[in-house]
Amino acid sequence: MSRAWLIGAGPGDAELITVKAMRALAQADVVLVDDLVNPEILDMARADAQIVHVGKRGGSASTPQDEIIATMLAHLGAGRSVARLKGGDPFVFGRGGEELLALRAAGIQVEIVSGITAGIAAPATLGIPVTHRGMAQGAIFVTGHSAGEQEPDWRALAATGLTLVIYMGMRRLDDIVDALLRAEMPAATPCAAIESATLPGQRQTLASLEALPAEVRRMGLGSPAILVIGSVAALASYTQAAAAPGRSLAVGIGCRRGVTVEQIEAAVLPALAPHTMADVACVATLDSKADEPGLVAFCERHRLRLTTFSAKEVQECFARDSSGSSGSSGSSLRGSEVVQEWAGVPGVCEPCALLASPGGTLVRGKRATDAVTVAIAASSAEHGTHRALPRVQV
Repeated sequence: MSRAWLIGAGPGDAELITVKAMRALAQADVVLVDDLVNPEILDMARADAQIVHVGKRGGSASTPQDEIIATMLAHLGAGRSVARLKGGDPFVFGRGGEELLALRAAGIQVEIVSGITAGIAAPATLGIPVTHRGMAQGAIFVTGHSAGEQEPDWRALAATGLTLVIYMGMRRLDDIVDALLRAEMPAATPCAAIESATLPGQRQTLASLEALPAEVRRMGLGSPAILVIGSVAALASYTQAAAAPGRSLAVGIGCRRGVTVEQIEAAVLPALAPHTMADVACVATLDSKADEPGLVAFCERHRLRLTTFSAKEVQECFARDSSGSSGSSGSSLRGSEVVQEWAGVPGVCEPCALLASPGGTLVRGKRATDAVTVAIAASSAEHGTHRALPRVQV
């Protein structure tokens, strides 16, 4: 009796294919393969197997699905065994269900060989778990390719608070982001875009939801790619090419009492871009904030040292910069005014960042979000003195 396999080839890296898939490929007379399958995987097919390329690549000309099914049935009808080889998993945006039903209707024995889907493997390359206790209790896999009547309900998806993993969404990225923002998803929501995941040519970027389309265009990212939208993207642990080697970052934070770790995450990640948490050496703040639960939890989550400074040290930093001794930008903020700001969202993130990075440079001035201010300084052998504080705003 003719036999068929629906095989998932995994996300790209040939070593991520399963042993069961390798064994099936070694038996099949005919292999119908999609464009996204790594060519190295075809080396696992039987030496005399017939290889049939059937397209199926997002954004490119594809072999019609009816033609693929007809080809499979023709080979099976001639007594040949057929392996249908798909990128990722055959049942995750692979139309494997349609092929299974057609083969069953023809009385063909079918074996499903699952593969690792890119929606899990791509984030994992950056250390992003699609679920994480305290951050995301679940993940939703959704296609970004459809529009019109088949458009996903982005408002309903945004309301879940779960991680959104979007396949085939690069061409419609602006529309997707606009829809999520209209659905009141926070503009600062951490996001990742990952192109050609698990392959040597993999590229990626991190950005806030609001900044994601512009950052993707800046990086020149394209398909095939996976988009990850949700707080878990803040856990990314790779060093992007834009991050200078040998430079450690200090993140200065000012915050109100009762700030949550989620508020801090949403403030810090966009401020870091194009760097990531992997480039951060420490978090710096006032000593009066050392026991703030949200701040402590943030440092524990990212395994960062929390460095604190006294009000006197911060005042001296402001005094030094406003004196013009370090190339001041003209700030004339006096110590008494600084103290007054501590009653609200303090303007102390910049001096704290610089104090935690002796001899460094302020690479990100104060950014204010809900209940949190963030500034970033970098230690570098190239800079003997730090850049003066540009100004302090509340």
